[in-house]
Amino acid sequence: MDIDLYLRVREKEGRLYSDDIVARLPLMPNRDSLADEWRARSDSASRLTRYLSRRPRSLSILDLGCGNGWLSNLLSKSGHRVLGVDQNRYELQQAARVFSPNPHLFFVETDIFSTPFRTGSFDMILLASVIQYFHDLPALLTMLLRYLKPQGELHIMDSPLYSDVELQAAGHRSQQYYSSLDFPEMAGHYFHHRFSDLDTFDSKWLYHPQPYMLRLKRLLGWVESPFPWIRIRRQDAP
Repeated sequence: MDIDLYLRVREKEGRLYSDDIVARLPLMPNRDSLADEWRARSDSASRLTRYLSRRPRSLSILDLGCGNGWLSNLLSKSGHRVLGVDQNRYELQQAARVFSPNPHLFFVETDIFSTPFRTGSFDMILLASVIQYFHDLPALLTMLLRYLKPQGELHIMDSPLYSDVELQAAGHRSQQYYSSLDFPEMAGHYFHHRFSDLDTFDSKWLYHPQPYMLRLKRLLGWVESPFPWIRIRRQDAP
């Protein structure tokens, strides 16, 4: 990933926020152009925190692609030990500035493919709005599963997945979108993954959005996440 290009695109999209706004995420003023997107992110984050609240103990969590750290911080508030990892130094520095000191929260700038984590380091690995920046999803998941403890879980959230027949149209839409921002080259760093990429993994849908219900609830002023939430467990787990 070209981090400088990524940051320039995020700035054009209005996704680089002040410290004050980051400290309040996922709450976002309704007047903001991305308010509905953040309401959807808040919905998925609430689902995740409810899921974790049923665990009898605090967990060691890796938040891969943590960005400005808002979700890492949210999870740490429940007593979980969270490590936020990203290659984006600009937002990582902001995360450390906004959310420190916090004895349960740590941020590290690194490439996940060269990070020397030990096998079995984490109870959970979170991929929230990040798989689209990795070219080979099965290879990524295979590598990450090694870092899970026995019975550990990997969670995919806030990212689109497509059927085989949808893939070409999705790629075309991304090319049009980034061209409209005057960054057509970003389309080469944004990857579209298929549901079938998960076929060889022990996966379960924890949330399955229904387009009709999403539209109906939006008419009623209730915004839910349009993206699936999928849990993958180590196949050697009991």
